[in-house]
Amino acid sequence: MIAPAAVAVIRATLEDAHVAELLQRPDTTAQRVAHALEDAGWDLVTHRPENVPQRAA
Repeated sequence: MIAPAAVAVIRATLEDAHVAELLQRPDTTAQRVAHALEDAGWDLVTHRPENVPQRAA
């Protein structure tokens, strides 16, 4: 289940974005959402080993 507070931060960030940014630069919008979540106190880390950088053996 996604926390309602996280959804509120994501929604507010998307509502502040310009339509052109959403359509032409979705990566920028995604980064803005991630930064907004971190600024709101969310810790964005992965717990799945396939999502972390791999080192040579």
